[in-house]
Amino acid sequence: MNSLIEQVKTEIAYRGYSERTANSYCEHLRKLSHYFNKSLDLITDDELNAFFKAPAIRKLSRASQKLQINSIWFLFKNILHRPLNLDIALPKAKSRAPTYVSRDDIRRIIESCNDMRLQTLIMVCYGCGLRLGELLRIKVKDIDGQRKTILIAHGKGDKSRYVVVSDSVLNQLRCYWKIYRPTDWMFYSRWLMNKPMSTSSFRKSLIKQAQSCGITQCSPHVLRHAYATHQLESGMPLHQLQHQLGHSDIRTTQGYLHWLPELGHRGIDLLANWAKQ
Repeated sequence: MNSLIEQVKTEIAYRGYSERTANSYCEHLRKLSHYFNKSLDLITDDELNAFFKAPAIRKLSRASQKLQINSIWFLFKNILHRPLNLDIALPKAKSRAPTYVSRDDIRRIIESCNDMRLQTLIMVCYGCGLRLGELLRIKVKDIDGQRKTILIAHGKGDKSRYVVVSDSVLNQLRCYWKIYRPTDWMFYSRWLMNKPMSTSSFRKSLIKQAQSCGITQCSPHVLRHAYATHQLESGMPLHQLQHQLGHSDIRTTQGYLHWLPELGHRGIDLLANWAKQ
């Protein structure tokens, strides 16, 4: 590996960033070095500005471009100790309403599932509102049946938290454990027990299961959105939901009230009874 990229990886680990961030940054920097066919420390600001104005880069999503910029910024600031002067216009952020899946839809997906492993994954993902990476990295030791909690040891931003687990999910986990007998990773790979299940395996299986129920849009993240909206509908306080979801900023959690105004105060009918007066 390029020595500069090795330094980036070491510095990221030292700062406590997630492994996913480290891999993304290093991969982008590796591609950048290959694109210019020279060492990263020899690339100029003008070359970088030209790179980001290329049609192939400009057509990428805002998130993809920001990830590339962040990896370069990290390299220049923390490894090269050089100022970085970029003149880049990012595409406007698109705001999309999350896909809404009803509780009846979730019930149909779960009840029609004949695979205990997949059924348990769906129930834990939806029942706890977990991100995909958090779900698949649960270890047996992280589950506390007495306290009814699961430790999410490496959430987004490498932050840890405890999430509350309902009795239904705990009972499902106990049934799953009796059949599969996991010792380390709760949802281990079908090929290696010492490796967690791959993200693509669960995602593809979930989509296929949902489609068999006539539900065309379903993913692990949709299950997480469903958890959030259904808990708010049931009266969970916003600050509690924020902790359960692992949001650093309460405004992210408040977004569900923006997309689903029926969850908030509906207001009063200011025009009611006018006809009677």
